[in-house]
Amino acid sequence: MIVEKLKLTEELNEQEYNKVERIVEKLRKKFPNVMVREYKTQKKLTFLDVELTERLNFDITLGKRKNYFVSVEMEGTKAKYAFQIMKLLLDEAGVEYTFTLDGKEVYDSLRRKLKESTLLEFL
Repeated sequence: MIVEKLKLTEELNEQEYNKVERIVEKLRKKFPNVMVREYKTQKKLTFLDVELTERLNFDITLGKRKNYFVSVEMEGTKAKYAFQIMKLLLDEAGVEYTFTLDGKEVYDSLRRKLKESTLLEFL
């Protein structure tokens, strides 16, 4: 199974947001190919052709809608690395988090739907 597009978002309080913002600015200074776009409620940093273990392209979005947030977005077959980028940002900022990827309730519900019989099938 290949993940081809992934966007992870974490809501933050103001203090956590400020810490993450400082970390993102440090990353921005470390890499030459960073494009920054500022909007009314958010700032999107696009890291282009970044040499880590492989050449990667990814976006980090910082902003405030209802609450402060940080997002990491990646496309293509390397999208799986978005988890590690988000993990680094949150770990460095000291933010407590959990990745809940289970979704078992949906799986169980679909299984029940597939197995359930209707009265017409018995006739």
